[in-house]
Amino acid sequence: MSYTALYRKWRPLVFEDVVEQEHVVRTIKNTVKSERIGHAYLFCGTRGTGKTTMAKIFARAINCLDTKDGDPCNECEICKGILNDSILDVVEIDAASNNSVDNIREIRDEVVYAPSQARYKVYIIDEVHMLSAGAFNALLKTLEEPPAHVVFILATTDPHKLPATILSRCQRFDFKKITPGSIAERVKVVAGASGISLEDDAALLIARLADGAMRDALSILDQCISVGNKDISHQDVLNVIGIVSDDFISEIVDHIKDTNVEGLVNGVERLSSNGRDILRFASDLVMYFRNLLLCKITDNPAGIIDVSRQYLDNMMQQSEAFTRERIISIIKELSAFESQLKYALNQRVFLEVMLISISVGNYGQGEGNNALADRITDLENAIRSGAGAAQPRSGSDAAPAADFAALGRTSEKVLDRMPPVPDGGGVQNPFAPPSAADSKASGGSTASAAGTGGNNLAAHQPLEVWPEVMTELKASGRMMLVTYLASTRAVAGDESTILVVFPEGVGSFKNVVAKPEYVEVLYNVLQKKLGRQVRIKFINEEELGNIVPGPVSEKSEEQESTLLKNAREIAGKLNVHLDIIDE
Repeated sequence: MSYTALYRKWRPLVFEDVVEQEHVVRTIKNTVKSERIGHAYLFCGTRGTGKTTMAKIFARAINCLDTKDGDPCNECEICKGILNDSILDVVEIDAASNNSVDNIREIRDEVVYAPSQARYKVYIIDEVHMLSAGAFNALLKTLEEPPAHVVFILATTDPHKLPATILSRCQRFDFKKITPGSIAERVKVVAGASGISLEDDAALLIARLADGAMRDALSILDQCISVGNKDISHQDVLNVIGIVSDDFISEIVDHIKDTNVEGLVNGVERLSSNGRDILRFASDLVMYFRNLLLCKITDNPAGIIDVSRQYLDNMMQQSEAFTRERIISIIKELSAFESQLKYALNQRVFLEVMLISISVGNYGQGEGNNALADRITDLENAIRSGAGAAQPRSGSDAAPAADFAALGRTSEKVLDRMPPVPDGGGVQNPFAPPSAADSKASGGSTASAAGTGGNNLAAHQPLEVWPEVMTELKASGRMMLVTYLASTRAVAGDESTILVVFPEGVGSFKNVVAKPEYVEVLYNVLQKKLGRQVRIKFINEEELGNIVPGPVSEKSEEQESTLLKNAREIAGKLNVHLDIIDE
């Protein structure tokens, strides 16, 4: 005789053998005992939860000649005939392959005939959601008013795909996923009856892999038994299914926590060389961080997480090294990565890059948007200036001086690789009129510039409101512009020109800041702080020596002439705009 798969051999024969569907069992048994048999039933639920099994038991129970407390006896002629398919009054149809209108028309033509041996003619239509729209329409009238000797039992994993007209004509029963504990217990019973010793950890792992489906659990057990070992361990199940252990995932999490890039790369190498499923590993890693989050935020994680005490203690310890925000951020990053991984050409490289970026990227470690922006500003200032250490802001973590210095040396190469933009000299504000300072900046020979450069550098007056301008930009959320201007200083070229000076090494940023959108923002802030219209020129430090400072006069209200005061008072009383042109 040919071998029978475990999930078929151990299919329940009575209602009590159906695992964790008591709410359905109780109602169906009472239906049989009271003989209140409906004409249509709908069994919904995920795969492997007992829908078809329940339908077959129910079909035998309503036709059994000697029921026992609502259960079929499985010994009478009718029960045996249904079990060995010799009685044709119970028909099981796969709607996935028989979904046309013609298939349903055959049923509609057959239901008018009385059953040959049994009391009821039962049609079990599995995966009923696969029927076509025409087939549903053909079934509709028959399902609503079938003959008294006909019972329809529909089973589906996607009830939302059924038309409302079908749903309203059926008694609906929803099957729930089976818990890992119940699956593990059932699997151990089956293994023991098969002469196999199954470890508790191995049974629990099989239950977790089954994801609430008893059929999947028995199929995994069947595969493990096929290896030929009489004793099945936790590692045997891992090897058969091709997944990694919790110890390996815990090791990867430790490498992420310690920013151990070499350990992450070696771990991916072991994962790939052992032929493990990279996509499954990514899914298991997401679940592991989910467990870490539960350890972080719940008082009793043991009641939620289905792992042994040893692994739970390790998770509790690991969760202390992460903040709640960082774990949530990592879960989001890994979830997004998991959806992209299945389409990646080189999954191994993609996994390495993602693990490294999560480890060194410090997702979710900022104390807020403002604190994070401040830390970025401090860091970029240190990179541009090449400083060994930056003074940390109050309330933020101070990075070691050696780390800033090393990061600065590394980032210099990144800045050098930025694509050069043709340098057109000083970039003027498009909103301001031309000034004589341009001719002064472009005039003169190299020799004269060299002779007077030092005096010109000293003669330019620094713009006192420049720190206030930077603060205003930061408060308005212009963090990118603040980053580019962080190492600059501003001086007065003349009364109507502001020179923004970029130090040596960051001159390439001058062309970036010269974009119209940045110029307009900076112009509006400067005009607000100075109270007058100005021109903006972006120059390098060495160019400042060639620009001869023009006369700059800071006129206060006390220094203005009596005529100007009177003019301003009259304009204020008349509520008219007054332009004073000083030539």
